Amino acid sequence: MRCTRCEGLMVVEDCLDYKGNKDEFWIKAMRCIACGNILDPMIAQHRTHGPAEIVSINRKPNRRAPRTPVARLSA
Repeated sequence: MRCTRCEGLMVVEDCLDYKGNKDEFWIKAMRCIACGNILDPMIAQHRTHGPAEIVSINRKPNRRAPRTPVARLSA
């Protein structure tokens, strides 16, 4: 398999997944030996389906302070 970033050689590597399922701490991932790009099943799924919408609950929109006018300097 070839790397999608640099076309380098991808090798199988065992990776420790701390936030995965409780039953699966070790996952098989592909790592590029040239650039270090890692591709695991979760990364592949996110790239296939696109980013999920982030839903925020009870979050107020960012409000900027009113801008004060800047005096023009005469030359």
